[in-house]
Amino acid sequence: MSVIFEGLYKSYHDKMVFANISGIISAGEKIGFIGSNGIGKTTLSRILAGMEPPDKGSIECIPHNALIVYLQQYPNFSPGASVYEELYETVSNNLNGYEPIDTIVKKSLQQIEIHESLWDQKATSLSGGEKTKLMLCKVLTQDFDLLILDEPTNHLDIDSAASLEKIIKRIKQSVLVISHNRYLLDRVADRIWELTATGLNTYKGNYSAYKLQKENELKHIAREYEKQQSRIKQLNQAIRRRRNWLASAQKNSDYKNAAKTQASAIKAKGKELARLLNNKIEKPRQFPVPAFDLINEFPAQSNKLSPVIIRANQLYKAYGGNVVLQDLFFTIGRNEKVALMGENGAGKTTLLKILCGLDQDFQGQLSFDPTLKIGYFSQGFEELNADKNILDYVMTSNKSIEDIRTLLACLLFRKNDVFKKIKGLSMGEKSRVAFARLILSGANFLVLDEPTNYLDITAKEKIEDVMEQYAGGILFVSHDIYFVQRIATKILLLEHGSLKCYEGNYDYYLRKKKIECTLNNDQLDFIIIRNRILQLECDLAFIGGKLNDRLSEEEKKSLNEEYIRKSQELKALRQLV
Repeated sequence: MSVIFEGLYKSYHDKMVFANISGIISAGEKIGFIGSNGIGKTTLSRILAGMEPPDKGSIECIPHNALIVYLQQYPNFSPGASVYEELYETVSNNLNGYEPIDTIVKKSLQQIEIHESLWDQKATSLSGGEKTKLMLCKVLTQDFDLLILDEPTNHLDIDSAASLEKIIKRIKQSVLVISHNRYLLDRVADRIWELTATGLNTYKGNYSAYKLQKENELKHIAREYEKQQSRIKQLNQAIRRRRNWLASAQKNSDYKNAAKTQASAIKAKGKELARLLNNKIEKPRQFPVPAFDLINEFPAQSNKLSPVIIRANQLYKAYGGNVVLQDLFFTIGRNEKVALMGENGAGKTTLLKILCGLDQDFQGQLSFDPTLKIGYFSQGFEELNADKNILDYVMTSNKSIEDIRTLLACLLFRKNDVFKKIKGLSMGEKSRVAFARLILSGANFLVLDEPTNYLDITAKEKIEDVMEQYAGGILFVSHDIYFVQRIATKILLLEHGSLKCYEGNYDYYLRKKKIECTLNNDQLDFIIIRNRILQLECDLAFIGGKLNDRLSEEEKKSLNEEYIRKSQELKALRQLV
């Protein structure tokens, strides 16, 4: 199966979305589709799926009856239908075999890791991550030749995103994935499409390969642009000098032959200049990125904070009979950058709200450094006043309107944009408004709940730079592995109401988790391990003493080999405990 499209144009209300877009999807390709927010990725994908027509251009599927399935970004379920009923209806409408519908439904729900306790729950009441998984489940029970996934990792926790990665890898058909999730694109894509204002560019390989190619491409264009500009300048100067000489020479008959030569040279250089101008290389465009780094223009006064800024003791929270937080003990130190991790529904946002004073209905003790000032960025932007315009909402008493408007312009709210009502903004725009308030808050400790949701890749990478340089402490929730990898210096894992601390970065956390899984899977006996460690320590002390004795070369060699072997075993066992 292949899809070939040429010369596609699309506009809405006389505003051009994209023009003259061409490309091809080959059988079995896994394509990652990237581009800034609002550039037209979803529109192009819907056109390829036959869900809306282009204004102009052609799309050819080979074979012509190829099935293209599109998983939309926002889930849509039948009102009142349970999870099981929702999938049952999809399977019954697309049945192409003899296996019982109930068997297919149960098997599909188990494979996508939707727990059986949720099967009777209304589909519309699921969490964002579970809704995405159910939509995926519905799609994967259908026949298709090309699957288009629009932001499939939105609202998925890290474990669920890893399951999605495995599913995409198992699919033999072609897959087009619109995503800002760089880790997913690195793991599944063998080609990257980038949609820009100038067209659709294709790059072979995964996201990391694209990034390297893109950097080299931009450097090459910049060099060629500078080279051409330099030549244009040289030609203009040469033509001007020769014309000036020619103008003075024409007054003197002695320079008649030389004047002809100069006139010919001017004509030749004029032709070269015209050729360059007709094939002018455009100056590489720097697309605007929100200036999130302004938060570092207002340095956090973290040096006045004590070494431990937050202490939690026996923190307990329940919703009715559902215990979310069970007797949590933890501390957060000054300038620590802490990732709070856990599955969807584990209680991460609840814990953040308790720490920010937005949820007072809990048991236990919390103590804060008296000079601590928390700035909170919420996942759902609940703190935004929907009825206010942007300027009114971010105004503070200690900043002038000019300063505020300069800040908003740096966050890409320019001119009359600042008078837009918050309720009419896109999620990406709301994210920038929330960040403006964060910059102006004067906080010395940031609490961020999914700060990179709704941001395109360029903006995500900008935020990473900013958070890495931020002088204060940060506690954040994120399902973006690259963000966690780059920012976190400590991991708090929330599981089944309990909190476990890993005093290291994300790589350290993964190593420790791997060891824990080995222990759990193999059911190793800690008493046996500790006894073996003691035995090895005694053996090594004995061998060390023996090596000081007068021994033959053969005896020394044998003891040295035994010492090395037992040292390696001891090191491995110590890592397990």
